Amino acid sequence: LYMACTFFINTAAYGMSMGHSAVLLPQIQAENSTIVISEEIGSWITSVYSIIGPIGSIAGGFSVDAFGRKRTHIIADCCMVLGWILITCAQNESMLLLARIVEGTGLSAAATANTVIADELSDPGLRGIMLCGVYGCMFVGIILISIYGAFFHWRTASGLATVHAFISLIMFCFICETPTWLLKMKQDKKAEKVLKYLWGPENETQAKQEFIYLKARLQIVKVTRKSKQDEILQKIMLLLKPFVLKPFLIMHFFNGIQAFCGIKLFTFYSIDILSKTTKYGADVLDIYYTNIIISILRTLATFISCYLIFSIGRRKLAFLSGICSFLPAVILGFLLLPSRVTDVNNPATFEGYVIYFLIILYTVGMSLGFFILPGIMIGETQYYKLRGFLCGYIYATNDLILGGVSKMYPWLIATIGLHGVFFMFGVSCGVCTVFVYLFVPETQGLSLQQIEDYFKQPNILWMSRKNVPRENDESNTTILLT
Repeated sequence: LYMACTFFINTAAYGMSMGHSAVLLPQIQAENSTIVISEEIGSWITSVYSIIGPIGSIAGGFSVDAFGRKRTHIIADCCMVLGWILITCAQNESMLLLARIVEGTGLSAAATANTVIADELSDPGLRGIMLCGVYGCMFVGIILISIYGAFFHWRTASGLATVHAFISLIMFCFICETPTWLLKMKQDKKAEKVLKYLWGPENETQAKQEFIYLKARLQIVKVTRKSKQDEILQKIMLLLKPFVLKPFLIMHFFNGIQAFCGIKLFTFYSIDILSKTTKYGADVLDIYYTNIIISILRTLATFISCYLIFSIGRRKLAFLSGICSFLPAVILGFLLLPSRVTDVNNPATFEGYVIYFLIILYTVGMSLGFFILPGIMIGETQYYKLRGFLCGYIYATNDLILGGVSKMYPWLIATIGLHGVFFMFGVSCGVCTVFVYLFVPETQGLSLQQIEDYFKQPNILWMSRKNVPRENDESNTTILLT
């Protein structure tokens, strides 16, 4: 329970960081702002947060394997706290950019560590719910920063976010290291102690069995110590193995296309996007209140996913999310054509209400599955010996893509218009849905070892798979222990 609460509070801090630019930019770009910035600098303040992320992701990927999951996470959280402090005390645009760089580096490293820790400490049957709840709390953080931005000055909002980030840092100091990493570091006694703690005092037999199973799993692939060059070459050769390359490429694309599906871009520029729909008669509510409502609904959708991911699985949830985001985005593309602009002095038209509803439906649809599933599945699908590095690399590449798209947002609006942006969102959601149907496996209820065994099958398409053993199928475990 403490571990779950810590993850939820920690992820809420991520959400506050992610949604901050949406409420920060309108205030510092106002005429009465004490810091004067241009639209170009504003796009850098938003995008540098993601562009610098690969440094944190790659460093976090190496660090979780070399120095431990917990230690990496604590250092990353310290960077996030420092970033918030710098934003709160910023006196010019340079300090704001520096703060976003520090904050973005810390968040990317923490996200890599967070994914690995959650995957390795969660029960297979509850891993999806656990990670889905974590992403739901990310939206809680977006709600909080949206409320702070609507009712407080941006410095006060940043100060409140600093307090929240510091509390999550302190709580994470009391989380245990994962047994998998401890066994890799030959700290068997500590690993066994952690497993007993996780299973509880009445389940020592199960804890002992898992300890033997994990240790046997590590010993099967154990190799003799070689030189650094041979070790690097060996990892490169391992990466080229089909059972490593398949989940890497599948999750790479599944994660990378999310930048074009638009949920994070909408989060970064929500106030600006909502303000641009007012000339189509969609100013049903004040844009700040609308942003809060959308954040609340996205949070509810994410928590609903906690139930759906357990009852219907990841693939069906992805299809539902794809349909509920593809259709509204494409329809919005047509409704937001420049020829349909209405008189701004005659707001709240019927078409405006339709646009308002479709924007909410699109963001809720994205939050229902597409936003959470890539992050949930990236860690659980990667081969354990390269999990830290592969997760870090994928996060790094995704941050570069997202940073580039975020930086291009003003250019996209000027070139293809708001309707073209939503067309891009819709087409990307459609492509992502088809990709999920063809390639993404169903991992609900499977242990990390069973997921690895699935990717050792010769198939590429999910439809051509052999039967995948479920969580209660102990045949593999029995054979391994024997």
